[in-house]
This record gives sequence, structure tokens and C-alpha cells, in this order.
Amino acid sequence: MKATYFSLLLMMLVMGSSCERTIDFEGPKEETANDMAINALAVADGQLTVFLNRAYLVDKTPTQYFDYEHAVFAKDEFAYDYSQPNYSQRTAITNAQVTAVVNGGDEFELYFDADGLCFHNKDYVPRVGDHIVVTATQGQSQVSVETVVPPTPKIEVVSYEILDENPYQEVNGLINPADSIMRITCRINDAGGNQYYRLRVRSEDTEFAPTWYGNYYWYSMQDVYFSDDELFVDNRLTASFGGWPAYFSNVFDNSLMKGSSYTFVIDVLKAHGSLPYIDLSLAMKDLEPIPSRVMLELQAITPDFYRYLKSVQLFRVAENDAFSEPVQIYSNAIGGWGILGSLSYDRHYIAFE
Repeated sequence: MKATYFSLLLMMLVMGSSCERTIDFEGPKEETANDMAINALAVADGQLTVFLNRAYLVDKTPTQYFDYEHAVFAKDEFAYDYSQPNYSQRTAITNAQVTAVVNGGDEFELYFDADGLCFHNKDYVPRVGDHIVVTATQGQSQVSVETVVPPTPKIEVVSYEILDENPYQEVNGLINPADSIMRITCRINDAGGNQYYRLRVRSEDTEFAPTWYGNYYWYSMQDVYFSDDELFVDNRLTASFGGWPAYFSNVFDNSLMKGSSYTFVIDVLKAHGSLPYIDLSLAMKDLEPIPSRVMLELQAITPDFYRYLKSVQLFRVAENDAFSEPVQIYSNAIGGWGILGSLSYDRHYIAFE
């Protein structure tokens, strides 16, 4: 009996001492070959834009912050000159060789644009059906991605009306100053097969703002819209983000359409030149005034770009949820990290009368 008791006690001690273990983590001793991150998008009849950044381990990432200690303060101009560049500038790769091979033949070299911190070539305009392979090389590191530009989608504005009451006055903690909304009935004409879409709806406006130092136009916009249609339901998005309601996604496939037309209704807030949707960077004298309007844009996107956008939406919701599983951002890059997506679009403007 005593032997049994001591055996059980020994087993409990062993189990209690082995249920937790501390492991020291050390990063690689030197830079790895796959330390480039590429983010690129090809827009039909638009531009191929490639962003290259250095990929870092979590404990090595140069954080984005204001370096007040080394800032130079200009008292007369009330401006700070920070000697530390921001995160994008500090991680951007500027001296890589970037090429795009189109349809297995034509090759274009992409050049770095210091203003946009990206690579592009103005001589190449992506077209529907183009097969694009982008390769970026720097030293021993090389990353490549590819895509095929999808066919142009079709969306119709069936009808619209202006509602004087705004039922979305306060949504997800954001105060929406709009005093009216536009209710739009839309119809997507699906081509069948496996199709993937993103619906962008943006209300925008400019307001004349005279000041003692000049007359300006203030540009404001509102990207969030609302709908009860099941087309926009994603049960994985269990929390709201950036004003978007929980369970709402503007990225979807054509499983509900099945190659036929599909009609739905959306509500769009009217934009006003006031917070939180004002863009202070566009308060300038030479800004062209924009009439109050709504931009409706249906994008046909590639399967890879669809998976990438979905993973980003899941990540944004999950990063503040301690009980959610980690979300890995989708990548189609070979030899590194990142995404090359492509899209074509059908765009309409509706005046907010």
C-alpha cells in the first residue's frame, strides 16, 4: 500500500513539474534569403504597381514612432522636422531589380518611384486576360508572383432614392454626421464559373471653406455602406471594424448568383466635410470641387486576391480577440512573402441630389 502511495505521489510530482516549459527563442544569426515582402496590384486599363519591403522578425521590426529627441522645431513655422523616417520609408527596398513578363513574352523593367515608394512602368498598361509574372531580385534574395487579369464585371444601378432620415447616426462607436442616406438597388450580371468580387461604394463631397489665409475646398468621403442582403454576410467576422458592422464583408464570391443576375439593396451615408471622414491632406487651394455624389464600383478580382482580402479582414477582427486563433495573411509569393492580385472594374457615379 505504501509503495502504491509513493508511486502515485512521484507521478504527480513529475506531471506537475513537466506541464510548463520555457523555451529561449533566438532569431537567425544572419539575414535569410527569403526576407523580401512584395505587395502588388495590376488594374485593367490602369497600372501595375509593386511595393517591396524588407521582412523582419517581430523582435527586429523598426517600429513607427516620432523621434522627439532628435526633432528640429521651427518656431516660426510651427512645424517639426523628424530625422527618423516613417515605417514605410525605413522598410522600403529601393534598389531591387524588378521585372514584369507579360504573356510569356514581353518583358518590362519597373522603376522605383521615390514619391510613391513603389515600382512601376508607365509604358505597360495591364489588359484583361494578361498573364503577368513579376520578379524582384536584390542580392541573393529573389521573390516572384504571378496573376491573370480577370474579365470586366457588370453591375447596373436599377434605382435609387434619397431618404431624409439617417438610421445609422451612430454605428460601432462612430458618429455619422450625415443627415440623409442614399438607398441604391443594384444588379450584378454574373458570367458563371468561379467568380470573385469586391464592391466598393464611396460617397464624396467638397465644401468651400474660406479662411483668413485663403480659400480652400475640404474633401470628405465615406467608404462604409450597409446592407441586409446575405451576399455580404461572413459569419467569421464576429466583431465590427472601422465602422463596418460585424459579420459584414464587401468581398464575396458568386455562389449565390450561379451565372445569373442578382439584385440587392445597399444604404450609403452622405459625405460631409467634418470628422471623422474628412481628409485633411486634401484641403488645398488647387483641389477641384467635387459635387456630392456616390461612386459605385464592382471589381472582379482574382482568387488569390480574394483569399488575401479575406485573410486581412479576419486578421483585423481577430487581432483584438484574445480567444481567436491566429490568422495568417494569405500569400502567393514564391521565395518570399506577399501578394500579387489583379482586378478589372465597372464604375458608376450617382449624384446626391
